Amino acid sequence: MSTAPSLHIIIRVPIPPSLPPSTLLSALQTYEPLIRVNPYLHTFTQRPLDLSEIINDPFFLESGSNLQAFTVVEHVPIIPLGSWTPTKEVLIPCIFQSFEHGVRCRGHAQAGVVVRSSYEVRRRGEVKEGPELLLGPGDEGGEWEFVEIADITCGALVKPFVRSRFTAAHMEILQKVVDGVAKEAGVSKVGAAANWQ
Repeated sequence: MSTAPSLHIIIRVPIPPSLPPSTLLSALQTYEPLIRVNPYLHTFTQRPLDLSEIINDPFFLESGSNLQAFTVVEHVPIIPLGSWTPTKEVLIPCIFQSFEHGVRCRGHAQAGVVVRSSYEVRRRGEVKEGPELLLGPGDEGGEWEFVEIADITCGALVKPFVRSRFTAAHMEILQKVVDGVAKEAGVSKVGAAANWQ
């Protein structure tokens, strides 16, 4: 089986001019803001990192720092049944690493889906791939953006499902991270995003 990514997705949300990029970066590098905004999150725990989990993965670079491992437990909806929706408990082992512009995260989901994402605080246009950041009426357009660059390895059967679910969910996650950090910092927030796949 090939280890090449099946999907390459880039998602961007604006960082309001009132939120210093260094404030978002500092919060991001605690890792919890990315975990806590997961809409299916039930619990998460930090766990010991076994170096064998990362030693042969070129995604984690020697220039990075603060490697931490977590187990995230999600309750994922299966089939909506009116006012009651049964869920399935899913355990996702994740590893995070900080670097100059943000955070790297690798997560192993079910059905052989492996997500390697970098979450980066960048000047607008610094990441050349993907779409331009789209702003709607009333949105603040600062010079910084929060960018996720994701490479997802998955089988052909689950690829359409992963693409549609991932893009929508992660756009919401990025915006919630920015909004949450802005709220904690006591600054205004914004609500536009862009994605590319």
